[in-house]
Amino acid sequence: MFILNRSRYGIPATAVQELFFLPEVTAIAETPSTILGVINLRGKFLPVIDLYRRLEQARPPFQLTDSMIVLEWQTQRIGIIVNQVDSVQAIAPDRIAANVCGQSKESLPDGLVTGIANVEEGIVTLLNPELLVQHAFIETVFNLNSDFNNGSVNDALKHPSDSALNQGLYDHFDSQERQILQERTETLRCSIDDEDSASLLPLAVVGLAGEYFGFGLETVHEFTEIHKITPIPCCPPHIVGNINLRGEIVTLININNVVDLPINGVRLHQQAVVVRLDRRVAGIAVDDIFDVTYIHPSQMTTPPIAFNSAKDDYLQGVAPYRDRMMSIINLSKLLTSEVLVVNEEV
Repeated sequence: MFILNRSRYGIPATAVQELFFLPEVTAIAETPSTILGVINLRGKFLPVIDLYRRLEQARPPFQLTDSMIVLEWQTQRIGIIVNQVDSVQAIAPDRIAANVCGQSKESLPDGLVTGIANVEEGIVTLLNPELLVQHAFIETVFNLNSDFNNGSVNDALKHPSDSALNQGLYDHFDSQERQILQERTETLRCSIDDEDSASLLPLAVVGLAGEYFGFGLETVHEFTEIHKITPIPCCPPHIVGNINLRGEIVTLININNVVDLPINGVRLHQQAVVVRLDRRVAGIAVDDIFDVTYIHPSQMTTPPIAFNSAKDDYLQGVAPYRDRMMSIINLSKLLTSEVLVVNEEV
């Protein structure tokens, strides 16, 4: 499920290939209005559809927090830009209604909407990924399997000065935000050999008290917003309380003190990283969720002696991120440490 213009949409997870935060999009000549442009995804063209226009909605200004979902159907792929990737859920067929306002799904435009579902978070509009991906006109734009370095394909591209950055899509971004966009684009552009990709470390980059931290994705289950916290009596300060995650009770913890940061009150709409380790499930309260990125082990270095502190026990190393250094936390070690255990005898 994802959020678009404050409405919730669903698409089969089997059609989702990958997710990442908004990069630059390059416009191409003589394409329909529903095509924003393309990005270079590891040496291959990825066309990006204007989902707002496809759904006949007004498109608000893009934000750095927007995400791109890569959809794949058979041999074709497209990217769609959404406000927020929400969650992955199993929806029982009996909770899906095919009729909307007395009309059958066959009568809806293009058959793009396959129905609506009622879930705990509200009403979800279900979309057909096949119709999103397999537009007849996409194949006339360019060969989706073409190499980005193929000269004949590059002829279809406008001059770099005609990129979407100069088409008004990003005019409201300041220089720092544009720099972040360019860094994301460069990361996606790099082709990764199978041997190299096996050794890359996937990290979720989060913010705590103004510092960057990296959490290994092998432990991260999902990201969620904090709406309501139920306090737990007689618990230490790092136990914030319980949150209800689609019917599952998850304990929310504050690791600021563990990583030598001041413990601040959990503000409204703060986000959480839900982590799972064996049978342990917990939510880690964070100030911001910035990115999902990959680093090579060679980029990670041992922290300097000046870093020596209590967090050394859980610190795998440090790596550059944007204009600063990011501390990479060993969540598996942290979650099984005595520092987070509540002594039930006290």
